[in-house]
Amino acid sequence: MVNRFQIWMIAWAVLLAVVPLRAQDGVVFESAQDLEAVTQRLQSLEFQMQQLRGGEFVFAQGGGFERTPTVQDVGFGGEQHCAGCAKSYGACDCTTKAGSGFPTVKVTGFFHLDAGFYGQDAVNRATLTDIEDVVGFRRARLAATGNVTERTSYMMEFDFAQAQARFVDVWMQFKETPVGNIRIGRYRQPFGMAELTSVRELPFLERPTIFALSPFRQTGIMFFDTALNERATWAISGYRYLSDNFGNVYADTGGYGLSTRITALPVDYGDTGLLHIGFDYSYNDPGRDLVQFASTDGFAGNQNPNLGLAGLSVLPITAIPAFVNTGAMPTSRTNLVNIEGAASWGRLLLQSEARWARVELTNGTTNIFPAAYAHMRYVLTGETIPYNRQAGAFGRVKPLQPADLWCGYWGAWEAAARVSYIDLNGTGLPGPGRRLTDVTLGLNWYLSDHVKFQFNWIHADLNDPTSGGSQAQTYAIRGQIDY
Repeated sequence: MVNRFQIWMIAWAVLLAVVPLRAQDGVVFESAQDLEAVTQRLQSLEFQMQQLRGGEFVFAQGGGFERTPTVQDVGFGGEQHCAGCAKSYGACDCTTKAGSGFPTVKVTGFFHLDAGFYGQDAVNRATLTDIEDVVGFRRARLAATGNVTERTSYMMEFDFAQAQARFVDVWMQFKETPVGNIRIGRYRQPFGMAELTSVRELPFLERPTIFALSPFRQTGIMFFDTALNERATWAISGYRYLSDNFGNVYADTGGYGLSTRITALPVDYGDTGLLHIGFDYSYNDPGRDLVQFASTDGFAGNQNPNLGLAGLSVLPITAIPAFVNTGAMPTSRTNLVNIEGAASWGRLLLQSEARWARVELTNGTTNIFPAAYAHMRYVLTGETIPYNRQAGAFGRVKPLQPADLWCGYWGAWEAAARVSYIDLNGTGLPGPGRRLTDVTLGLNWYLSDHVKFQFNWIHADLNDPTSGGSQAQTYAIRGQIDY
């Protein structure tokens, strides 16, 4: 601690040095040497005082004393709130000091309560077995998010819909660095428009069947940002592959992946109208030299942590079997290519993606699996469909007036339709493969910004190489609340 006696003694010395000079108005120094001597004495006294206080002053000949930044000022000591810092490297003009309220914590959560009812023809029942009706929680999540500094944030989200809690998004993030934003941890990979649409904002109960050919959540590091005044996004991510439900990967050889995504808005009139295009690429070397692609018809029910590759939960389904399934394919590499396109006009949205997965089996056989979808959304009550410029994806409708039946308000209503296609037939596959085309009609009721109900009717047309074509109907409903 600074000795207060020393500070008071130096202060009195400065005062005694200055007062005689101001004893009478209009004091005039007899020579320049006298002025220089006084100046040097003041500099020496101020330097000694600031040494005791931990700072340093520099005397400017024409402008008095200027204080140089200390370690604490430029943000290298302790927690800082530095909203006024310049973005150029090495420059920082902090307007606030330490102790500005960090870290911050915000608790969020949501749940999906689903019910599904099936109707199958005889061939479909023989191919997939009799699918049982299901009621259960598809998702039940809690998360904590916030900042530990002005530019350092975090996310810790867990899902409790399974028999045990599992990691969803668990990461730290550094924004506005010289190389863009940086995210480290477990997160959704930058691949696919449907994948980067939040599950809170899905226009249908599940993502399209194209989702089966996605690296999705893995553990790694990602660099990303917007560009061209938020009319474009870019991202590149390196990660370990495949990870389990807790973000862990165990592998002696391989076990790495790379994903990248670029999007742009050639036409941009805000939420009243825009055109979105995008391109995605992903290379993956699975750590266990096994990879599996599988999908339901567009309804997943509740979850099963034990379905999929040994030790991994890659298929979020339980009583509902996989309609298409390659089985666990032995491979040392996969290549994924995806093309995105979307156009919106206020309350109307058209969106589509096409994807190809190239898998080289260890026996030398190469298979290419195609998948695609197209969907339409139309808001019956007139609200627009917002576009998230940071994610490069569309969000959910926010009602102009929350539902209040006593006052005659019905919230927002949206009609949706989708066609999905995926072909997992191939050569030398351990699984049945199969080809699936499904048509989904949906109706979404947004009671408020935080409550919605969704109704889906799904017609699945399944083709099995052995049993031939078959059909199934699914009637499903979801209730969602989030905060």
